[in-house]
Amino acid sequence: MKVPGRAASAVGLRSRMTAGFGDGSMVLRAAISAGLAWWIAAALLHSDAASLAPVGAILATQTTPFATARKSLQRAAGILFGFLLSVAATASIGTNTVSIVLVVLVGMYAGRVMNLGSQMHQIALTAVLVMGAATTFGYGASRLEDNIVGVLVGTCVGLALPAPGFTRRAGEELARLNRQMAGLLAEIARSLAADDWTARTGDWVRRARVLSKELDTVRQAVREAEDAIRSRGRLARPRLDRLAESTQCLDHVGHQVRGITRGLYNLTFREGRPPALHWAQQDEHLMPRRADAPPGLDGVLAALAAMLGDLADVHVREDAPSPEVRARLAGLLGEAETGFLRTALAQSPAYADWRVLCTAGILEDARKMLHELDPAIGPHKAAFG
Repeated sequence: MKVPGRAASAVGLRSRMTAGFGDGSMVLRAAISAGLAWWIAAALLHSDAASLAPVGAILATQTTPFATARKSLQRAAGILFGFLLSVAATASIGTNTVSIVLVVLVGMYAGRVMNLGSQMHQIALTAVLVMGAATTFGYGASRLEDNIVGVLVGTCVGLALPAPGFTRRAGEELARLNRQMAGLLAEIARSLAADDWTARTGDWVRRARVLSKELDTVRQAVREAEDAIRSRGRLARPRLDRLAESTQCLDHVGHQVRGITRGLYNLTFREGRPPALHWAQQDEHLMPRRADAPPGLDGVLAALAAMLGDLADVHVREDAPSPEVRARLAGLLGEAETGFLRTALAQSPAYADWRVLCTAGILEDARKMLHELDPAIGPHKAAFG
């Protein structure tokens, strides 16, 4: 189901906003945190470097309250350790080239050991800034005080404000990818039925690969939803569990869609289908001719596309699928299974023998490896210089 006109533009804009800022509430939380941190540092603590407090608050603000708390703790730990490291280095060997090199080496390594994540650089950064100040101890104490004020305020504001609807957004992202995969399968089914598919297989392979990569966006949305519900107990857990499992399912489906598109591409037997170039001339009789798509495959793919479309509607709902939806999915699955068996057995009665399937699968994987390792027409020519 496509979203027409302005609605489509609104959905696209919201997708870009959430990808960059998590949600509009993140911007609001950052602004409130920065203002409170400045007021506390300047008006209450009378700090000489009050601007460091809002900087710490802004940098600590993340898409979800739990992520804000986690990053705040990491940043505070990094600043504290960096301050102590700079004091120790200045007192022992002074401020010079050697001490700077040493504190950066020690600070970066300590950040990795302490598992500070994206704040790994804070130890070395704080140590270098403190050592470079005219009054080392005074600047270091101000940086430590103001940054800790900033991260504490950012954490408190992040936990106090209600978490946005990340679970809803995760469902929308998952539904969007379901619809895109459904659209690709439906298009393939229509083309196979019209017998005009051979020139489009390369584009199908590319689009299937792009859709598989877009699953990273869905995974990120589910992770943010996981963080967002930690402060609300288990109220949203059932739906989130369904979304997480659906994401895993769609990951596997994406690989299978790529396999279908690649198989159709291979059936066209154009240059690049291995083995197609590096073969012994005396064995020309072994070279296969171009094959047609299996009759009935269009119906199977059309039923699968309809299932993915129905699942997209399920993902945007709060509740589990109703009995009516389950019955429709079961009907579509039965239709697809019947068409699949007819198509498979029409190609070869040996399909029912699992040994034949295993042998065919082994040979197909070997054939794919020939293509991957082909320095002339394979997909990794750049690896061979």
